[in-house]
Amino acid sequence: FCVHQKFNIKKQDVFQRPRNGRRGGKKGMGFRTGFGDLNSFVLDSLQGLSETIQYGRGEDRKEQMTKRSEKLSGFQKELSALEGAQKSSTNLVILGCSLGMLFLTLFLYGEGGMKAEGVLMSTLAMMGSFGPVAALSSLSNNLNQTLASAERVLSILEEKPMVEVILEEYSLLVKPGRIVGIHGASGSGKSTLLKLFMRFWDVDAGRVMVSGMDVKDAPTRRLRDMESYVTQSTWLFHDTIANNIAVGKPGASMEEIMEAAKKASVHDFIMTLPKGYDTEVGELGDTLSGGERQRIGIARAFLHDAPFVLLDEPTSNLDALNEGVILKSLKEERGQKTMILVSHRRSTMNIAEEVYEMANGRIS
Repeated sequence: FCVHQKFNIKKQDVFQRPRNGRRGGKKGMGFRTGFGDLNSFVLDSLQGLSETIQYGRGEDRKEQMTKRSEKLSGFQKELSALEGAQKSSTNLVILGCSLGMLFLTLFLYGEGGMKAEGVLMSTLAMMGSFGPVAALSSLSNNLNQTLASAERVLSILEEKPMVEVILEEYSLLVKPGRIVGIHGASGSGKSTLLKLFMRFWDVDAGRVMVSGMDVKDAPTRRLRDMESYVTQSTWLFHDTIANNIAVGKPGASMEEIMEAAKKASVHDFIMTLPKGYDTEVGELGDTLSGGERQRIGIARAFLHDAPFVLLDEPTSNLDALNEGVILKSLKEERGQKTMILVSHRRSTMNIAEEVYEMANGRIS
């Protein structure tokens, strides 16, 4: 099992919105982006609830939310008024044309130029022909919401990178069955390296190879089966602990889930909970600490049982004691697996058989 890469990479790592252009100015705001902005603000407020309470900013956030809601309500009232005016105008035109046709046919009937059935059919045909026009007049509200959604998607596509060059003239060979440590400060490109192995990003020059195969040529399913990836912040779904661990292997038995949890040194903690593995972790996993979420993420990786394991800061939220327990488990339970262990902590490198230092997108 071999991993080799030598490449340069330019990626959109940090983004900024265009300050000018049709989506950057005040005119691009308003009703068409108001819903999205309000939703983002509410979600941001919920995620930062602890900081809001800690620093006593609750009233400030509440006031901002009220102002945004009132502003959006104003846009909605303007749109409703406009839509009402459009409907009234359309209905007035339809009524006027229908009455005009009725008077015209009655005049022709009186002059002997049209029979009674002609008056009826002509008037009904005129009134029925305005159905598509009436439907078109009520299109504005749906069209505005559709344009708002499209505008938010396009604004993401138009974001420009503030930082482009991440890894440059970079080469690394990882031998099979080894634990390789990548040590460096935050922002030095360590996480980028793992994203390249997962092919979340592609290189601009050079190659990333796993088991002698370029990741660009590997089927996505095969690449995912070969690799287990533990990120810095483990995302937990609003579900039971058992189902969150089972994400690593759909259809896994309870015995397999518990064995993976034991390897990640989280089984004992789970058993102290009132419902054990059936305990709900809560929305965004906020009922568990950062260290507990990390260990569940490691349990997922053990359950996935891939030959190539990528660990991005797996002990960043753990104290020294728990870090030692996790590192011991990783070393003892890895079997013949190849591991890349990324961390800014020097202590995390204790189990690595080879350690590379990374700085400014280069390795030594």
